[in-house]
Amino acid sequence: MKTTYEDIMTKLARKEYAPVYFLSGEEPLYIDKISRFVEDNIIDEADKDFNQAVFYAKDSSIEEVVASAKEFPFGSERKVVVVKEAQNWSKFDVLKNYISNPPTTTLLVICYKYGKLKPSEVKFFEKNTVYFESAKVPGYQLGAWVEKCAKEYHFKISPTCADLIAEHIGNDLSRIDNEFKKFQIFLPEYSEITPEIIENNIGISKQYNIFELQDALSNNDFKTAYKIVIAFCQNVKNNPIIVTISSLFNYYHGMLAYHLAPNRNLDEMKRIFGYAKSEKQLARQGRIALNHSQSALIKKIAVLREFDIRCKGVDNTATEEELYKELIYKIMH
Repeated sequence: MKTTYEDIMTKLARKEYAPVYFLSGEEPLYIDKISRFVEDNIIDEADKDFNQAVFYAKDSSIEEVVASAKEFPFGSERKVVVVKEAQNWSKFDVLKNYISNPPTTTLLVICYKYGKLKPSEVKFFEKNTVYFESAKVPGYQLGAWVEKCAKEYHFKISPTCADLIAEHIGNDLSRIDNEFKKFQIFLPEYSEITPEIIENNIGISKQYNIFELQDALSNNDFKTAYKIVIAFCQNVKNNPIIVTISSLFNYYHGMLAYHLAPNRNLDEMKRIFGYAKSEKQLARQGRIALNHSQSALIKKIAVLREFDIRCKGVDNTATEEELYKELIYKIMH
């Protein structure tokens, strides 16, 4: 049965357990959260030595795991068996035999990160287990995901600050999640995550960030854009050019997509520019996009592709600081 992270966690919290959970997908955060909850909460601490086993597939065979899962619990209602890195297994025949008739006294969790299952295997696990597929969050939804994460940790955050974290960290949900865990150490519940907090704890400058650079470039404000890039060059560790190039590429690519969109309604704007933005922000972004011609946007994207290759060492002898300055000059000219 294919299901969601929220549904699995709700049922686990209610102690509504299934015999087998198969957790797969490209995004590791939710797989880790589910398996960690199972390891920490199903078996009493005093009973874990006898009734809980954690295997790593690269060091364990399926036969060993199945043998452990078939054992009856000792002094407890059930046994918990967790398998990590199951993508290291190439065949699942023995596991499938077990899953076809699993004991109700064992809770088995299979964590299959990153690897790609055959369609026939997906069909089998969907039918015979609680099957969860953890997909990557699309870039345009990252800001909204950061807002959701803040809410889960009982913090407040504005869409602008959420976008700032998303742009700086990128599609690394585990790292974003860890940043909010760190905030819990020193911030009271329901505190607002301000630019100052982000600057002091994540290393993003509140004075100069990618959004201010985007605004300066869109307004043809070369003086401000160059000032921001100089600040980036003074701290390239926290402002690597590859991240700036990626952010600017998404920015201009979104504008071009808006030009080419068959319908420029609110839903389409949300899809292109990001669900985290308010209607006012979306309308402003739409106006900015239309202030750029399609040919100008294509040229800017071509410049960013060129510098993406160069900053990776291809046909390049310039320093990162030199690349930064040349990049901004070419984008604006």
